[in-house]
Amino acid sequence: MRNSTKIIIAGFVLTSVTTGCGDFLSGPKLTTDPNKQTETRTPDQWFVPIQANTWFLNEGQIARTAAVWHQQMAGVQRQFSSLDIYSIGEADLETEWQSFYVGGGILDARKLQAQVTALGDRRYLGIAKIYEAWLIGMAADIWGDVPYSEAVQDVATPKLDKQMDVYAAVEALLASAIADLSAGVGPGPGSADLVYGGNAARWIAFAHTLRARYYLHQAEVAPTNYALALAEAQVGIQPGGDYRAFHSDVPAESNQWYQFQVVDRSGYMLAGEAMIDTLKNRSDPRLAQYYAPNGTGQFIGSKPGENNDGTASDLSDTRLDPAFRQPLVTWRENQLIIAEAAFRTGSEPTALTALNAVRSDAGLTPFVGTGAALIAEIMTQKWIEDFQKVESFQDYNRTCLPRLTPAPGATAIPGRYLYPINERNSNPNIPAPSQQPVRNQNDPNAC
Repeated sequence: MRNSTKIIIAGFVLTSVTTGCGDFLSGPKLTTDPNKQTETRTPDQWFVPIQANTWFLNEGQIARTAAVWHQQMAGVQRQFSSLDIYSIGEADLETEWQSFYVGGGILDARKLQAQVTALGDRRYLGIAKIYEAWLIGMAADIWGDVPYSEAVQDVATPKLDKQMDVYAAVEALLASAIADLSAGVGPGPGSADLVYGGNAARWIAFAHTLRARYYLHQAEVAPTNYALALAEAQVGIQPGGDYRAFHSDVPAESNQWYQFQVVDRSGYMLAGEAMIDTLKNRSDPRLAQYYAPNGTGQFIGSKPGENNDGTASDLSDTRLDPAFRQPLVTWRENQLIIAEAAFRTGSEPTALTALNAVRSDAGLTPFVGTGAALIAEIMTQKWIEDFQKVESFQDYNRTCLPRLTPAPGATAIPGRYLYPINERNSNPNIPAPSQQPVRNQNDPNAC
């Protein structure tokens, strides 16, 4: 089973990265999967590309942009020098926009759900719902208002749903997924699930952490969500239950950071000074886990706009291993959600306990502090844990922590991305760049 699964992943990853751009959500392509097979697919043949596509979205250009903007990495050459100072365009995330919906996106997740519902397999159904919720939740994180209620249906020009409405739908879908998984009905995906092997208990915990994550994403404008996030995280991912993407030494299955940093665009992106200096000043063991020393044996980063490609460090050999299984949703993140949410709901002892569980796991001594010092430490630890993860975008926008100095000439780090131009050209519901908001609905205030 594993060998055949690898072949499917290899073929899909290549297709998902190279698919051309077009009117992805409008007209006849709305319900057409460009990677569609002519023969009938089994549930596993729907599921494996959904997994691969989710990893592509979590490790690709969106994650690279978040890492650069939040100074974990730095753009030092060519297009990434522009990205380093927040120069972005309408064509930058064309492939990603498409991938949220088709080619292993929401369309395929819906087809998988229909098929396993007909089979009476609620375990598989719950997992499929989790992937749909994760995908559309990420899209809302990035663009704010996105097509969802009319997406991947026979609607020529799907409307944009408000970001907070999409989050509400995500929370409801995850709750439904937990109910399906808790029913204990059906065999599920088994070995086709390359992360949890179909283990219902682990998927339930993952869904609770994902719910907590999305409640946090709403808390800046709806602070009651902190209590909801805390309740979900307290039954979330446990030690040993991290969600890590599957990768191997097979070229088309390799970790995408390896593909970019080593195979495709070597030297375009190196270490960010803010993260390097933070880890050095704290004698944090993650310094050598994340980065490699430069040619003189030092750990050096590049400031925004500095373009220091002469001495800045690259990623570590561990992180640049093609088979490195990228951590995407983790126990440490779950503990730091508990810490932030507990702090915001007035329980500093609970916040401190969760924070120090992470510090201990990372090889650090316990933190002692309260008030502003405590929340600053929680969010600094979250920023470190968010390394190479899209989640840093939301955490920084919500809290403005850690304190980062924007690139020269900028007053703030960007709060959202532009809609892709091809979708704007084909769907009149997409506003022109000058009419798009500077920030998303869940984050009205710049840092």
